[in-house]
Amino acid sequence: MDFSLSAAQAARRRLGRSLAEGLDGTWSAADVVRRGRAAGLFDADADGVADVVLLEAMAAESAAPAVALALHLTVMRASASALPDGVVGAVALTSDAVPALEDNRLSGRASWLAPVRGPGLAVVGARSGDELVACTVRLDAPGVVVQPVETNGLEGLPCAHLSLSNAPCEVLGPPQPVMAWARLLLAAVGLGMGRRALREALMAARVLERRGPGGEQTVQGLLADAATELDAAMVVVWGAAQAARVDLADASMAKLLATEAAQRAVLRATQAVGLGSFERGHVLERLSQDVRALELFAGRTEALREAVADRVLPRAAR
Repeated sequence: MDFSLSAAQAARRRLGRSLAEGLDGTWSAADVVRRGRAAGLFDADADGVADVVLLEAMAAESAAPAVALALHLTVMRASASALPDGVVGAVALTSDAVPALEDNRLSGRASWLAPVRGPGLAVVGARSGDELVACTVRLDAPGVVVQPVETNGLEGLPCAHLSLSNAPCEVLGPPQPVMAWARLLLAAVGLGMGRRALREALMAARVLERRGPGGEQTVQGLLADAATELDAAMVVVWGAAQAARVDLADASMAKLLATEAAQRAVLRATQAVGLGSFERGHVLERLSQDVRALELFAGRTEALREAVADRVLPRAAR
């Protein structure tokens, strides 16, 4: 597997950092998408590795805007077409409740969409007979009612449920390609969260070094474990991103490893930083909430394991 970046991919990493600069508490998904469009982010053909390195770099600076951009890119990659100016792509992050599809119209409820505010195009799962399909629906379409949801974590990322009554939609096809992109890109965000936690812990370790030897070995071990697990997860994320077609099982494995590595990195960073990490507004206090939310998006742990098992078990039976 090649881990060297092309010039274009390296430029995407720098762009990821710049997209997060200057975003304050009033940021919106539309702001992030507007910045990406102005930088030419959406002009290039799909490049999984470029998307991954961009989102990892962005999430290390600001996680919630990176999630918003990941979901917008998911809609773009799944629909294989650029979205009109001013329209933000949103994704239904769970299939716990899905509407019914009949004659290209949706009725029922779609739960946990993000980001949802202003003009948007949402990808939702729908039941057509015994089959589950992916559909796009405009948030301002007739028969669509947006019901905002208050959340913990990922501050500024607007989530909502949709109430749908004979709302017009476009059928994309099977939901697996959409979910594969969502899981892969959110895995990249998870890596970025973990890298930021590790960075905070490294700064705390330098303070310990200046104060004396007490506890240094314990902190070094914590940081070594976090760095090792994040790098191991990166191998899987990049491997899934380099494929010509993003595979659901590979993307599920990537998200499973990346989010678990990020969670443990945040926990270890909390141990290294100490009580200061529990202060309201501390970056680790925020990351501990953000990474929990990310773990639930686009498939809980059990769903990810099921997707991986569907690939692995038939091979074992050969």
